Amino acid sequence: MVLQRSIELLDEGPVEEFTLARVAAALDTVSMALYNYFPSRNALLAAIADDICMRFKMPEPRRNQSWQETLRQWLWTFQEHANNYPIILKVMAVDGRSSPGWLRITLTVSRTMYEQGMRDHQLALQSWMFCSNAIAIVFNERQGSIFRTSISLADVDKLDPDEQEFLLMLRRHNASLTSDEVLELGFSQLIANLEREIALLKA
Repeated sequence: MVLQRSIELLDEGPVEEFTLARVAAALDTVSMALYNYFPSRNALLAAIADDICMRFKMPEPRRNQSWQETLRQWLWTFQEHANNYPIILKVMAVDGRSSPGWLRITLTVSRTMYEQGMRDHQLALQSWMFCSNAIAIVFNERQGSIFRTSISLADVDKLDPDEQEFLLMLRRHNASLTSDEVLELGFSQLIANLEREIALLKA
């Protein structure tokens, strides 16, 4: 009950406004009652993150599946998970600390790169960049697709005439873009970048 109500509160507002006092009020109890289970706000957020992240399930790999297919599955599974549980983008890291649940999710990425020969500093760097860019792509598409609508150019008349003309030309095409094609392009570019790095490693 505590976790579910906490998830609902996080759905309603930013993580910065999330407190044990708000959770207690929503449950019609007192903060001290929650401290018996969660010694701090961060402990509750970590429990929420673990609860949500444990629901992340990769599809069963096909026989002789390539590493590219594994990472593509991971990307689309993460995107679907973020759609189902959007607060994962709020609780995967709190106060600079990655939640254990999120770290478990990223293991697929790191282990896949390790199996392709990446080690040490390069493995850490490429894993970090891949996961960070995946988060950015998914988050921006969830929050930023509004910038492809006609209302996003409501103030275009404040620009120079040549700038207006160019942006109005683009708007006709922006409105036709779908989330699937934006995500597919972003994910394909992530994998293509990694293919180049692995090719250099094996050269």
